Formats: sequence, C-alpha cells, structure tokens
Amino acid sequence: MISEEKYVFIFLNAMGGVPSFYQNIIGGQQLIPKHKIKVILLDNEEDDRPKLTEFFPGIETITFRFSGKQNQYFVRKKLGALIGSEPGAVITDNVLALQAASETGNQKTVFHLLHDYFYVNQNVQCGDMIDVAIAHSSFFADAVFASSPRLFADRVFYIPYGVKQLSSFPVKKKDSPLQLVFLGRLSEGKGVNRLIEIEEGLKKMQVNVEWTIIGKGPLKEKLKEQWKSKSNITFKEPDTSNDVYNILAAQDIFIFPTLFEGTPVSILECMANGVITIANDLPGGIRDLLKKDTGFTCKTNDISSFMQHIAALDKDRNKLKEMQENCFALTQKQYELTANANNYFKLFMNYKQMRRPVKTNVLPSSKLDNRWLPGGIVKFLRTLRFG
Repeated sequence: MISEEKYVFIFLNAMGGVPSFYQNIIGGQQLIPKHKIKVILLDNEEDDRPKLTEFFPGIETITFRFSGKQNQYFVRKKLGALIGSEPGAVITDNVLALQAASETGNQKTVFHLLHDYFYVNQNVQCGDMIDVAIAHSSFFADAVFASSPRLFADRVFYIPYGVKQLSSFPVKKKDSPLQLVFLGRLSEGKGVNRLIEIEEGLKKMQVNVEWTIIGKGPLKEKLKEQWKSKSNITFKEPDTSNDVYNILAAQDIFIFPTLFEGTPVSILECMANGVITIANDLPGGIRDLLKKDTGFTCKTNDISSFMQHIAALDKDRNKLKEMQENCFALTQKQYELTANANNYFKLFMNYKQMRRPVKTNVLPSSKLDNRWLPGGIVKFLRTLRFG
C-alpha cells in the first residue's frame, strides 16, 4: 500500500513576519485537506525571541526542541525522522531542515522559501539540496536565478502572498490627529528606536499625531523610557492576528524605518486595513508594494523625509484618504489570502515533477557533529567553549 502524500512545513518557533507568512498560506489555502499537512516548529534553546501564540487548528503540529550545542548529526537525524518517509513535499526556509531532508534519505521534494537576501545566500550555500526556490518578491527570485542559473533557471518562482481582507473599508477618524503606527519586532534593525526622532521633529513642525507601537522585542523597556514624557503613545502586544487587525483598522500611516527586509507581512496587513506605509527604500518587496499612489519610500536613515511625508498628509486629508483607499483596493485585487495561498499549494502539489533526479551537494560539518561522538559529550564540550 502506497503511503498518502504529506506536506511538511518546517520553520522557527518565534514570533515575527515569517511565521505570519506560513500561517497565512497554510490557513488560507483550500486545495489540500488538513490531515495531509504537518507543521514542525523548530524550538532552538538559544533563541530568546517570543514564541508563537497562534497555531494551526486541526493540523498536526510538532514542536522540535534542540540546541545548537548538541551534536548536530543526531539533531538532523531526529528531525529527518519527523519529516517522515511518505511522498510529498518539505517546505522550509531553514538550513537545519534543508540538511535533515537531504541527509536522512528523505524522498520528499524540497521547496525553499526566500524572504530576503539572507535566504538567497542560504540558497547559494545549499545548491542542489533544494529542488525548488520560491520568493514572494520579484527581486529575490531574480537574485536566485542570477546567482545559480544552471541550478535554478526553471526552478525559481515569484509568487506574491496574501493576507486576510476586510469586507469593507474600515472607519477612520476624521479631523483628528493622524494615527501613526509601528508594527514589528522591537529591535534596532526594524528602526523602532528612531520613531522618537520623528515625533520630536513633528512637534517642531507643529504637527500633532498619536502613536501606537505594536510588537515585542529587546528594545521594549528602552522604548518605554524614551517615550515616558509623552502622552500621545500607546504600546500594544496583541496575541492574535485578529487583535492586530482590530488595532490597524483605526490607524492612518505605518511608519517603518527598517534597515533589512524582504517582503514585510506588516506592510500588507497595514494596506489591507487602509493604512499607508512610509518606509526606507530597500530592494525587494517594499519597492513592489509602495508606489506613488500607495505609499512612500525614503532614503535610508533620512528621518526628515519621513517627517515631510507625514506633514504633507496631515495637511492634505483628501490625499490621505485617496491613498488609504488605494492601499485597500490593491490588497483586495492582488493580495487576497485564499487565491495567493492556493497558488503556493498548486506548486507544492507538483512535487513529483519538481524533484531533482540527483542531488550532490553536502554542507561542511564540524568534527564534533558525527555519529561516533555521544550527544551529551558534544554539548558539554561546546558549553565549556561557548558558555
């Protein structure tokens, strides 16, 4: 009897845009029954980021706990066993998962998801261990093709992803201070520490606004200290995507001075709620999404440009409303959740034709990561060395 196919998704158990992407395509698709899908959450002991609070109802979900100090040979072997021997697909953005799928005799077709340039480098490193590469930004799909045309000329795809849509345009406050929002991890890389500069600059320009900062992260306490003298700020840590949407519906402009991005889920979620984005001009999904009628891009680290765009929209509320409606309409037309999630699964379902007949690449491994050294000894030695 032939085993039923299985679609195995493997990604880190850490809150952020990447798990939101997986949640959207898994929960939004309508082509594969739930019992054919498995989710493996990689729970790294050394990763101190907040863990996921939303999971996958009705879908087999396994939390795989491991440490980077362990003997990685055995870690990969255990993960490979969880992947299973059924036909089907492995969908991941993680090197550990790519290695486990490649080294343990797994026969599933391996789909590598690329979110930003970090994953392009990962793709180059792994080579033909990967059967298919998929990017949700045209820029990163082109980068993979350009870096390895022999391996990925007909094996890299650009598929936009989708987000939940509202049934109608949300009600916004009129004739009140602009509602500015930040949505993302509270870290320097996301630029959240620079919001206070924008606030101070707007005050000097006599532009009154109200701020909402949504997220968790290492700068949480520092930010609260930065803003302690301000009465126009609210910090939010919503537990579910529905809670996030309820907050976003009342916002006007998403302020996003991030320094490193692929295609931010946060921008699409804001646009779906009629929220204009002002962001740093970074190659990738930001340029795909933010055109002159849906948002603004600023020269990196040019905080004054953020202020100027905010002030202009504060002065021209008709322009503000027009752009908000454009954002809402664009997501309704091009980024609808079910349609785009189905596009991903149509490709996954083609796993038989997309599997490479031969795979040759093997990543270099530490001398400690081999079958002869007990895992406990390896972890002890690495703990001595790295603490």
